[in-house]
Amino acid sequence: MRENGEVVDKAYLKRHYEKWARLMSFGVGVICGEGGAYKYTPHEVVISWLSDVLEILKEFDIGIALWNLRGPFGIIDSGREDVEYEDFYGHKLDRKLLELLQRF
Repeated sequence: MRENGEVVDKAYLKRHYEKWARLMSFGVGVICGEGGAYKYTPHEVVISWLSDVLEILKEFDIGIALWNLRGPFGIIDSGREDVEYEDFYGHKLDRKLLELLQRF
């Protein structure tokens, strides 16, 4: 919930990204150039929120780039304490987040 009481849900996110998608009708390229959630956000919240965002972005044909692959926003060595990691060549892989990204 925002300070003004507005609920940030999937409908809110869709209205937000819809504004950007309209630019494409004018020939303007649009990408969500910085996406992700910091490692202290509960993992299940990240998965749920990012799933909504990715679904909306796909609907509008807008790409996304994570802040990082490896590190506090990434799928490798994020440092999240509530993730069941998988060993990936000596690194900790967040398989659930990877599979979510691969769906889109």
